[in-house]
Amino acid sequence: MQPKVLIICERAAERDTIRVLVGTMGCQWVLASGIEDALALLGRERTSAALLELPGSISDADKFEQGLRELLVRFPGRVIVLTDGAPAPVTNELISKYSIPFVQRERLAVDLWPCLESMVYPQLGIYRITKVARLVQDTFLQPLPVGIRNLQPDTRQLVYEAEALTADVSFERSPNSASTILLGQVMRTNQPQIPMNGVPVVIKSHKGPIGLSMTNEAGEFSFEFQEERSISLEIEVSPNEWVLLISPPLDWFGRGEGQPPSLNESGPIDTSMQQGSKLRVKKGRPV
Repeated sequence: MQPKVLIICERAAERDTIRVLVGTMGCQWVLASGIEDALALLGRERTSAALLELPGSISDADKFEQGLRELLVRFPGRVIVLTDGAPAPVTNELISKYSIPFVQRERLAVDLWPCLESMVYPQLGIYRITKVARLVQDTFLQPLPVGIRNLQPDTRQLVYEAEALTADVSFERSPNSASTILLGQVMRTNQPQIPMNGVPVVIKSHKGPIGLSMTNEAGEFSFEFQEERSISLEIEVSPNEWVLLISPPLDWFGRGEGQPPSLNESGPIDTSMQQGSKLRVKKGRPV
């Protein structure tokens, strides 16, 4: 059976972030607005773990703590709390009193993954299929003709194609900066006039997710990261379908425009990942 995670969170934006991260692990989710709502759901839903947003202020501390204790009894060792960067004293007291693992809001995309994985991974016995997009254009290895290319020396553009979408991704780095800015846009392959707005995009390093973004009304998204030699992007095109974009090595900054390395220096583009190819990943681990 596919495991479910109970998400107890009042803020819609954070619920969406958590929902996407949980989905990339191959898990389903159940949403609740508060502890009372969550406890009522537990009689109808079978869930594997719970993630609880601790509010900044609690009007009835005794009632809230009673509900928290019941939640901890239902999920022994499988409750994570979501806190602010500087939690209120009452929040710190509850975390310390019951030894509850916690994740800070500003590090949600980075820290939730390993914390939640340790709770639900032993129960995962499912296969997740991800469609891999094919890299069809790399301006570093295949520069566009003069007059068409409109990129800065430290900008690299990649174009991917898959059955469901086409993705245009560029990497930019300013001089004397360790940060890389990723700008992207996705369009439907067969219906490019229909915008892909509100689509979740997860960026990952070899260690796991490092950020999440939602596309705007033009299908655009952006990330900023540091010191990653390569990254991948997972794009949710439907509730049960994801498209994976894998970047070539990104150790290319600092070279002058018009001086691309040989294929032996940066590695050839892998053309074996044809459009619509699939990866089968055991136990819900995304690629």
